[in-house]
Amino acid sequence: MSENTTTHHSPGARTRAEVVLSAESRVAQIAQLEAALAADLAEAGRMALAEMRLIASRESREREIPMRSMAAELGAALRMSDRTAQNRIDDAMDITEHYPETFASWSAGRVSERHVQAVLRAGENLTDAAAKAQYDHEVVAVAEVETPGRLRGFAAALAEKAQPRTLQERFDDANATRTVRLFDLADGMSALNAVLPSVQAHGMFNRLTQQARALKDFQAGRSDYGTKLHTEDEPVDDRRTTDQIRADLFSDMLLTSVPSLDPLAGDDCGGLGAIRAIVQVTVPATTLAGMASTPADLSGLSLVDPESARRLAGTAPGWDRVFTHPVTGTVISVDRYRPNDQLKRQLRARDQHCRFIGCRMPTHRCDIDHTVDAALGGPTHQHNLAHLCRRHHSLKHASRWTVKQRGDGVLEWTSPTGRNYTDKPPGVAFEPDVPDPDSHSHSDCHAQCDADTDSLVGEKFASASSPDTPPPF
Repeated sequence: MSENTTTHHSPGARTRAEVVLSAESRVAQIAQLEAALAADLAEAGRMALAEMRLIASRESREREIPMRSMAAELGAALRMSDRTAQNRIDDAMDITEHYPETFASWSAGRVSERHVQAVLRAGENLTDAAAKAQYDHEVVAVAEVETPGRLRGFAAALAEKAQPRTLQERFDDANATRTVRLFDLADGMSALNAVLPSVQAHGMFNRLTQQARALKDFQAGRSDYGTKLHTEDEPVDDRRTTDQIRADLFSDMLLTSVPSLDPLAGDDCGGLGAIRAIVQVTVPATTLAGMASTPADLSGLSLVDPESARRLAGTAPGWDRVFTHPVTGTVISVDRYRPNDQLKRQLRARDQHCRFIGCRMPTHRCDIDHTVDAALGGPTHQHNLAHLCRRHHSLKHASRWTVKQRGDGVLEWTSPTGRNYTDKPPGVAFEPDVPDPDSHSHSDCHAQCDADTDSLVGEKFASASSPDTPPPF
C-alpha cells in the first residue's frame, strides 16, 4: 500500500508526527538511563580498584580477585556473564574518566550507546591524555549529528589526527608484523588468517565479492560478459551462499591462480579473472608530493599510510584533480588530463556514498539521481544530482519523502511528517595542510587514487581551492 497525502485516524489515535516525536523522546530517555547505568558500573569498577590497591600480594591472580568478584556480582544481578559485566565496567570507566564531553552528551540523551561504542573503539590506540582530550572534544560534535555507522569513519580520522606519532611511523611498525596463520578447527576445517595492509585486504575482499556476484548472475541466466548462458536443458543448481562462493574462489585463485569455474574462467574479457577490485583512496596532494605526512583515506573505511598512498599513485593509470572550497572543503569541480565522464567522477568524489540520511552504501553501488526529475525539466548538473542507493532511490520516488539541493552538495530531506534532515557531503577526512603563503596561496589540495594492479583498479584525484588555481604539480 503506497503512502497517501491524507492519513485516516481512529478516535484517540496519534498522528504520524506524534509517533515519531514520541519515539525520538524515548530514545533520548533510554540514552540517559544507559549513561546513568554506565556511571554505576564505573563507580563499581573504582570500588574494586580501591580494594585491589589494599592487597599486598604481588600475585596478579590474587590482585584481580576484587574486580572479578565485582563483575560476577553485577553479572548475576543484571543477568549477564561476568566476562560481559567486566567489559561493560571497563568501557564505563573509560568513557567517564577519559571522554567527559562525550559522556556528558550521552547523559543528556544527545548520543546513544552505539555512538559511545564507536567513540571508544576508534580511540583505543590513544594513550596520551592530551590526545584523548583533543579527540573527545572534536568527536562529540560529530557524534551528535551523525549515525553510529557514519561516525566510525569520522572518529577514526579524528583519533588519527590526535595521535602524537604519525600514521607512517606506526604503519611501518605494524607492517613488519604482516603474516599468514593457519588455525585448525573442529570437523576437518581450518581457518587461514592473513594480517595485511588495509588497501590490499579491502581490494582482495572487493574482488572476491564482485566475482561471486558475477557467478551468481551467470547461474541465474544473466551475463554482461558475452558468454553463452545455460539453457533449460542445462540447469544450474548451485545453492551456495555468497560467503561460500567467496571462500571457494579464494581457494581457487591461491591454488590455481585463476578461478576454475568454466565458462567464466580465464583472464580474457569474459572471465572472472578479468574482474578487478575498486578501491578509492583520497590522498592530500602535499602527501602525494612528499611534502607532508597526512594520511590518505580509504573510502571512509580505513586510513592509508603516506608511503603506500604514493605507491598507489605511482601505479594508477591516471589521476584527477578535485577542486575544493578552501574553507568548507566542498568539491567545486573536477578535471582530468584525459577527460572522461567528468561529471560522474565529480559526483563520486563529492558524495562517496548514498546521500540519504545515515546511509553509507558506496557510490559504485548507487544510482545517480536527478533531484528534480529530468522529465520535469531538472538539469543534468552537479547541483541537481546526487548518489542514492536503490533502497533510498525507490523511497524518494514512491513515498512522500522529498529532497532539495541547498548548494555546495548539501541535501535537505523532508519526511512525510514535515521534519527536515540535512545531509552534507562527507568531504575529506582531514583538514588540509596549511601551505607556505609565499609559495602558492589558497591551495587546498587533496588527491584520490584507485590503484590498477592485479587486485586494485581505479582513478586518482587531487584538489585545489578553485578551478582557476591549479595545484603545484
